[in-house]
Amino acid sequence: MNYAEIVAKFSCMAEEKGMVNSLEGNLSMIDRTTGNIYITPSHKAKRLLTPEMICVVDPQGEQIGGTGKKSSEFFLHEAAYKARPDCNAVFHCHAPYLTAYAFAYRDFNTDPNTFLHTIFGNIVCLPYGEHGTHAIHKGIEEALNGRPVALLGGHGVVCVGEDLEDAIGILEAAENYAKTIFNRDQMK
Repeated sequence: MNYAEIVAKFSCMAEEKGMVNSLEGNLSMIDRTTGNIYITPSHKAKRLLTPEMICVVDPQGEQIGGTGKKSSEFFLHEAAYKARPDCNAVFHCHAPYLTAYAFAYRDFNTDPNTFLHTIFGNIVCLPYGEHGTHAIHKGIEEALNGRPVALLGGHGVVCVGEDLEDAIGILEAAENYAKTIFNRDQMK
């Protein structure tokens, strides 16, 4: 499996969908055999990434591949993989409706009568943690326990999945659900 190729492909797709841009959002995959994490570089247009540009970080945190500097959110991705050893992909972005909950420091509680509740449960909002530091993922083990999505207080959203297709699809569905709830509340 060419992890760098897959990360570049889905990064382009995520930017085409308006989910990330050159300053916001990052994607990664982990090779569970070697422990290497393949992550998007900082400050690069995701739609222009090539496999050679994808950063490869070994289990000790040393960048061993890629032409750019690894994402400043590497610690978030690393913590998500530790919290969810059943997942092989992490997607972090600033989806507007979910991020509104993150900026309000509120959990996003889904209706237990909906199908989506079986996927997301209630999406937990972590306390604020400075980006690029270990503080950003404080509490992620609990927030992702049995759930694929967590809000990052005052920052954005993170999602884990079996692969990047899964993670992006879950995050898209969660964002659409949050948008629907917002629109419903405007009708009251």
